[in-house]
Amino acid sequence: MYIYHRLYFIERDTIKLLIKQSQRERKMLRKYNPVLVFILLMLVTSLVLGCSSQSTSQPSLAPAPVTETPTQDPFQTNLLEFDAWKEKMVGKINSDYYVIDLRSPAEIKLEKAIDGSINIDAKETLANSNVSIIREILGAIPEDALILLHCKSGGRVKANLAKFIEAGYTNVYGLNSWTAFDAKGYIGAAKINANTEHIKPDAWVAKMRGEIGKDYYIIDTRDQVDHETGHLKGAINLGAAETFTVDHSATMAVVGKAIPNKDSIILVHCNAGTKARVAQAHLKAEGYTNVFVLDNRMIIDKDGNYTFE
Repeated sequence: MYIYHRLYFIERDTIKLLIKQSQRERKMLRKYNPVLVFILLMLVTSLVLGCSSQSTSQPSLAPAPVTETPTQDPFQTNLLEFDAWKEKMVGKINSDYYVIDLRSPAEIKLEKAIDGSINIDAKETLANSNVSIIREILGAIPEDALILLHCKSGGRVKANLAKFIEAGYTNVYGLNSWTAFDAKGYIGAAKINANTEHIKPDAWVAKMRGEIGKDYYIIDTRDQVDHETGHLKGAINLGAAETFTVDHSATMAVVGKAIPNKDSIILVHCNAGTKARVAQAHLKAEGYTNVFVLDNRMIIDKDGNYTFE
């Protein structure tokens, strides 16, 4: 009985102690609760500000690199074949467009020229670094005017097209063809491969197979006086300076009757090749496909015998 009584008092005292301890803890929590809340608020605020600071302090993105527009190659954009080049000749020459002839005066005298064209002898000026000649001759022409360049074969155009652009002219186009003109205003052009169509004596003579006037044809482009002093038997005399460059249409009518098949082999010669090249350009401009120039000096006696120098 004593033992149970003792246990009762111990249990009661323990419960009282626990209750008192719980009361003290609640008082401490009530005392320090605002402090804890404040600390928590400070922690949250610092975290928010820290994140905001990190986002605003991130390095700015580097600007996108500027892509430069590649410079256009004038050979791709301003060098034209005949049809495209001639289509630009709309309106009045020296008003709506300008034609610059890069040939020499001697070439122009023989081959004729476009009426109203402006001559700059490229071999005597531009080829010798005299680029200022462009401004000297074209100074009164606006820089954005339509300018059309041509020469004899396209070679001088290719060599000097960029020089006109560098001089400030922004609307310049060059003809990439062999040209053909006459005194009546004919303008023509042809594609000629000088490596295969301007040939040396052995290759030229080798094409004389079969019967002349049937299997092949020879056109002597020397003047009539030279032709009469001695010529190849069966050759057709059409002096370049007397026929092709005087009246292209009338001359081609004669050629058409003598050589109706435009795929026929035509061998063209003169004294050294200059006039033969003129005739070749006229023939090829009209669609004759197998025209070969003798690229060599040839001497012919009154009996038709010939030698090469």
